[in-house]
Amino acid sequence: MIIYIYDIKTLTVVARPIVNSYREFKAEPIRYYPEWNVDYHISTEIEFQNPILDSGVIREKTREELILLDNKTELLHDGEYIENNKIIRVEAPSYLFKKLWNKDINVWEEGATQEEINLEVNRLIDEFTILGEQKERWIKYGFDVLDIENKMAENIIQRNYLLIIGGEN
Repeated sequence: MIIYIYDIKTLTVVARPIVNSYREFKAEPIRYYPEWNVDYHISTEIEFQNPILDSGVIREKTREELILLDNKTELLHDGEYIENNKIIRVEAPSYLFKKLWNKDINVWEEGATQEEINLEVNRLIDEFTILGEQKERWIKYGFDVLDIENKMAENIIQRNYLLIIGGEN
């Protein structure tokens, strides 16, 4: 097996001795790495891609640490930005049809094209028609229509939003 020996200050691998077991290495590290010094080296059975020393234990950095400590902002998800050395998460508004995160100004925007808006408005009109027909049948047979009316109201709100952002056709 390979043991990974890290320089404690730089957290770079300085040696990769081959041993029978980690326990064997821990018993006599100088036998496998003559420069071994407990004050300057740390060993693991794992080679870390982004190591960090945490209370004397070496481990892989978390995504948050990579972003905040190493400035790897490309790891930020949509809806995230850094402020005061903290990752801020902004939930996307539910009314947006096609959610688009603007990384320049850290806001959610509508990302739908005019064609996508037109298709969705037509789909909503068809859905509204079907809901209306279902509502009439349910009234005829004495069923409660509150759920259908709520769906119809949501449909109207979503359709109106799309018509506003896309311009009425």
